[in-house]
Amino acid sequence: MSTTNVTRKGHRSWTAEAKLRILEEARETGQTVSEVCRRHQLAVAQFYQWEKQARRGALEALRPQPRGRRAEPAEARLEQEVARLRAAVAELTLESLELKKGPWR
Repeated sequence: MSTTNVTRKGHRSWTAEAKLRILEEARETGQTVSEVCRRHQLAVAQFYQWEKQARRGALEALRPQPRGRRAEPAEARLEQEVARLRAAVAELTLESLELKKGPWR
């Protein structure tokens, strides 16, 4: 399986798994970050950016999650609102049709 893809602009796009493997390789093998980056043709600054992102992601995953009833996803709330509005439109349409028929006809 390929670890990178080349975008239209000629840039490489690394998979999350590949990024993590490179980060682990630099930290566990006793090699310098520069050596690992050179082997993978990666800028050192990019390595440290990935490391910062990984740390932020780990912190977010380890934060305590709120207990109790989970808030329903925004999509579900929007679908309920759309259904409610459709029902209101249908009711108003029927009312309008009844008024048009009215007793004066």
